[in-house]
Amino acid sequence: RGPASGFRTGLSMAGKGTSFVSLYVGDLQKDVTEQTLYDVFNAVGPVASVRVCRDAQTRISLGYAYVNFVKQNDAEKALETLNYSEINGRPCRVMWSNRDPGKRKSGVGNVTIRNLDKSVKHKQLHEAFQPFGKVLSVKVALDDAGQSKGYGFVQFDTDEEANTAIEKMNGANIAGSAVIVSAFGSKTKDVAAFTNIYIKNMPEEWSTESGIREKLTAFGEITSLVFNRDQQGRAFALCDFKEASAAQAAVDKLHGHDTRTPEEIKAAVGEEEEKEGDEEKRYPDYKVYCQRAQSKAERAAELRKLYRNDGKGARQHADVKLYVRNLDEEVTEDELRGLFEPYGTITFARIPRDGDQSRGFGFVCFETMEQATKAVQGMAGQLLRGKEIRVEVAEKREERGKGSWKGFGGAGIAGYGGLGKGGKGGKGGKGG
Repeated sequence: RGPASGFRTGLSMAGKGTSFVSLYVGDLQKDVTEQTLYDVFNAVGPVASVRVCRDAQTRISLGYAYVNFVKQNDAEKALETLNYSEINGRPCRVMWSNRDPGKRKSGVGNVTIRNLDKSVKHKQLHEAFQPFGKVLSVKVALDDAGQSKGYGFVQFDTDEEANTAIEKMNGANIAGSAVIVSAFGSKTKDVAAFTNIYIKNMPEEWSTESGIREKLTAFGEITSLVFNRDQQGRAFALCDFKEASAAQAAVDKLHGHDTRTPEEIKAAVGEEEEKEGDEEKRYPDYKVYCQRAQSKAERAAELRKLYRNDGKGARQHADVKLYVRNLDEEVTEDELRGLFEPYGTITFARIPRDGDQSRGFGFVCFETMEQATKAVQGMAGQLLRGKEIRVEVAEKREERGKGSWKGFGGAGIAGYGGLGKGGKGGKGGKGG
């Protein structure tokens, strides 16, 4: 049902053309209704309207809502007194809604806090970071039971304030744990410094030993270089630099370099297809692949993780791929990966593009269904660059509409809706 009569009275009294003052209320239990929020916030001052955001298909709450006040001072009082207060047993987060949409879209001032003690709540995290600038929002990531997942986010008014917080708080002690503080979307390096790189998918001018040596020497002194071709005649190289910084610089600069001409890029618009296999196999052959060179043991271990045996001798791909839609066109693959990393081991993250233009959706692969489930549930209602993203299991083309994800309503995870045969980002979605 819609809101109680009190809502309609408030809207009617305000009249057409009235400008309301809107608050965002997040981290809500699924059973929190419009009436519940009306009762809580109307105690502070007259509420014009309340809207709990829900899944378009299941009508299950997405865990956040908007409360509109008639008067500015009532909204300010609600923000001051109700932020971090408990509603149905869980502390809520209250902040201004779209106060500066341009800033939210740009991601200005966002930092991520990891290794957070499970006892830390929103308010405690707010108090820890408040000395470094104007805090716009604070979020400790919670599971369905309302327990901390061990990481959180803080948004400052400016990048300067965020950088100061990172400088002062990275490694600081909060509730007995040394926290890791970094810019939102940045990836922490899990692999130690390396000097060896593997490179393939090279353009023609690099595809000789002298050509690739000349290219790589620009990054630093080379101690050894092996150039060869595979059975299909495709060039590849293994290079060992003297300094790890040179190897990292080569990876940062060369990986992902598009070798196509502008005409080829234009002609290929809309023809990209998602490939199966590990990240290296999925990688398009028109982009330079340049990464840390793995040992045989590392490669074997990675393949064992990537594939499982179904008990009948057949090898099956074990990754669980999620489809992420409603992405802002400026979101990067690193940003997408960084947003999902707290939920588990990501084997692949990609945003399809038409040339340089994002197509507004992406894919994130986790090692296990458990990790993917946590990601779908944890990302419900999450804002990325000011847009609410939607996350679903991406079914294979041949499985769409067959209800292949048994145990998840035949369509998605835990009642979040699945993927039908709709268009990009539209109703029914689009799988991989």
